Amino acid sequence: MSQKIPLFVSEEKLKSFTSVNQNVSPADLVPHILQAQDIEIQYYLGSTYYFELKNQVLNGTVTQQNQFLLDNYLQNALVNYGLERALPWLKYKIFNKSVLSPTSENADTIELKELQFLQSECKSTAEVYMKRCMEWILLHPGDYPTYFSSKVTDGQMPSYDDPIGGAIVTNRRPYAWRKRYGRGNSNWIDDGMNCPECFYPNTYVSNTVF
Repeated sequence: MSQKIPLFVSEEKLKSFTSVNQNVSPADLVPHILQAQDIEIQYYLGSTYYFELKNQVLNGTVTQQNQFLLDNYLQNALVNYGLERALPWLKYKIFNKSVLSPTSENADTIELKELQFLQSECKSTAEVYMKRCMEWILLHPGDYPTYFSSKVTDGQMPSYDDPIGGAIVTNRRPYAWRKRYGRGNSNWIDDGMNCPECFYPNTYVSNTVF
């Protein structure tokens, strides 16, 4: 017995909102849209709210608030996340005995770097819409109670990472600050965080007001 899997976005929306040619078969796109939906979208929404949204789409009971989120943010993010995943497989095809890159008599195929550039563009666009989506949810908590009552027993909790670029971890002190300041000063404590250049502790306690 086959299982019905709801998609948050239609083929029409995918092709009208991106540069995908109308001749591209849905069979070449749907698996990657599903992956993007189940990975990227669930990552930010969390499993509790994500499964609720899937059930509403499957049963045709999407609330007005959720439909607004789908129409204005989630679908726009999803088509670009999905296209990012689909691009390599539109270029490369898996056959019984090999992976091939079909050529066209009327056009030249792109190189790997060009493909990666297109993927990067799709991802950047998706991240913008996903960021707008999360901002909308946080500004309207009363409209999305399931998101704010996520349960760890349901699976993945919502991510609070910035969708654009993700988290960047940096040292608390400037690069090689200890080396530039001078190693002889005694007003420092070792907190286990070492400068990547001179390997001396990064934590410094000073009585001087700068």
